[in-house]
Amino acid sequence: MRVHINRDVCPAHLAFCERCLGQFLKYPMGYERRCFEKIEDDGQDLLTIELHSGTHDVVLKLNEEERRVIAGEGWAYFVDFGIPMYRDHGA
Repeated sequence: MRVHINRDVCPAHLAFCERCLGQFLKYPMGYERRCFEKIEDDGQDLLTIELHSGTHDVVLKLNEEERRVIAGEGWAYFVDFGIPMYRDHGA
């Protein structure tokens, strides 16, 4: 499965975002949120997440065990850029 996520369309703070994405990682066939731009069956065993946040884009390719780890730890620990807790939409 391949999922395109655009964090910029949801004003939720990081803690909510991590919990929301964590639920999807646990239940990918039954959980969809407003930041999801596209979900497609690519025929792969890995879950591919194309994540856009601010000026950053990252691709995560996760097996079932990695999904469980990230669901518990939060995705922000696994990307190579800083994620602010809150976003200033007026800037």
